[in-house]
Amino acid sequence: MASALWHGFADMGAVEKNGAFVVSRGEGAYIWDREGTRYLDATAGLWFTNVGHGRTEIADAVAAQLSKIAHFSNFGDFVPETTQVLAERLATIAPVAGSKIFFTSGGSDSVDTAAKLARRYWHEVRQPEKAIIVGRQKAYHGMHVAGTALAGIPVNREGYGELMADAATVGWDDAKSLLELIEKIGANKIAAFFAEPIIGAGGVYLPPEGYLAEVRDICREHDILFVVDEVVTGFGRIGGEWFASTRFRRTGRRRP
Repeated sequence: MASALWHGFADMGAVEKNGAFVVSRGEGAYIWDREGTRYLDATAGLWFTNVGHGRTEIADAVAAQLSKIAHFSNFGDFVPETTQVLAERLATIAPVAGSKIFFTSGGSDSVDTAAKLARRYWHEVRQPEKAIIVGRQKAYHGMHVAGTALAGIPVNREGYGELMADAATVGWDDAKSLLELIEKIGANKIAAFFAEPIIGAGGVYLPPEGYLAEVRDICREHDILFVVDEVVTGFGRIGGEWFASTRFRRTGRRRP
């Protein structure tokens, strides 16, 4: 029987023909289908949750919060108490001192917001010509307009036309390609460089030794904003540090 659900990143013809894999429940690191077969949840929530299923303490905390207030916006000067507390907590673990926290509904929203903020920043400091947003080959930054335009996976851009003007792509593992782009079009035209510390959907690629420190130095030297997309790698997912940008920042600029 056909379902009303349209699956993300799926061949819907195949799903309709063969049926969906329906997950009924989970416990710890395992999930069960509706026939009762157990599987290891190796995806760990596909980039966003690694705390395990069936955590009653989390369910209890959610229930306690919902019993107080379900939701209230933080537009204008409004803010729910819990939202304010969470923002302060996140700011203390963020890899940038004095961080400000802006909540979104997901990674794609976050990337689009960051792209807008980058351009708006240069507008506010009277350099509106700095509008080009640069991404890397193999990169995945979500499927909203800015994230799709920055995609370094060609199939994710096919069929949509030019979603966002002033977007460019450089090599994923070679800081020299970023320098070459800067020399070609001018640093005065580039607003920001977006990078995943560890490329996720594009194949799971660790950064070459010193790469992230080098591109960060290049951006600093040429007055280009450096935006780190940690939707996949942040909040302890890589181990050892809260954020991958912290873990990989110790190696300095490589020199020829």
